[in-house]
This record gives sequence, C-alpha cells and structure tokens, in this order.
Amino acid sequence: MRTAVLTLAAALSLAACGGSSGGSTPTSGGSTAPGATATDLPAGGATAPADPKAAKAEISHVWTTFFHTGTSRADAVTLLEDGPNLGQALDKAEQEDQQTGLVRRAKVQFIKFLTPTTANVTWTLLNKSNPLLPNASGQAVLVDGKWKVSKLTFCTLVELGNNGKPVPGCSP
Repeated sequence: MRTAVLTLAAALSLAACGGSSGGSTPTSGGSTAPGATATDLPAGGATAPADPKAAKAEISHVWTTFFHTGTSRADAVTLLEDGPNLGQALDKAEQEDQQTGLVRRAKVQFIKFLTPTTANVTWTLLNKSNPLLPNASGQAVLVDGKWKVSKLTFCTLVELGNNGKPVPGCSP
C-alpha cells in the first residue's frame, strides 16, 4: 500500500501559489539524506537540539521517506506524529494518491529549528523530478526521541486535497 500522499493537495496549493517556485533556496552544505539538501545548521542552544546536524539528517530522512510513493502504510504511521490515530486521514490521502498515479518524492531544502523539539521544513514535493509543490512549508516534531512529520502538516495537506473539507482524525 502506498503512503499517504497529497498530490491533489499539491496541485491545489501550487495553484494557490501561482504555480511558480520563485527560485531555489540556496544551500550551504551537502546532502543529509538521499534527495535532501538540509542546510544552514544552527549552533546548539535553546532553539536547536543538542546535535542539530544529526537532527537535520533524521528530519530529512523522515520527510523523504514519508512522502515517497513506495513507503508502506506501516512505515508512514511510524513517521507521522499521532500516526496510529490518523487511519481515516491516511486512507483519504492514499485514495487521492492512487487516483493520480504520480510517482512522488520529497526534497528537503531547508530546516530551521524553532525549539529543540520543533523545526520548520522547507521542501518540494516532486512527481519524479517535476516540482508539484515547490518551496512548501511544514513542521517536524520530536516525539519520544524520534523526529516525525507533524500532524498539522499532514492534515493541512490532506484537507486541501479534500477541497478544504475536514478529514476524520484531523479535525479537533
């Protein structure tokens, strides 16, 4: 089973953004995971985990794995904040994904820590190598010592793909 994906949401978001990425985010470092270019590592401190380089590598890996077409449902659940409680939202995203037939992958461009347990992620959703959602913004959160795609990020994308309507599991 393919992982929860947001192809329709990406198309809607891309249309809302005018369909242009506005250029690429400059990088100042090497790739931290396949297809990832997380950059600008902050020094350790109040706004970063103890090992920001390792945290960025883990976040990039989580992001590229979660948003990859071939990721199993079981893996997607473990990579998503509150994943075990988002079954209906994952079902909806998988349904949208299957209808489009795209070959998705994500490329992380930039990670900025807000706190030692929260990071903003700037990323692009791709169909093969073609951008579907350039320079998207999302959040990664540290849960029980593991970085995950935030529930807010996932639910926002799935609800956009559902024409802005609430999706079970995502609504308060």
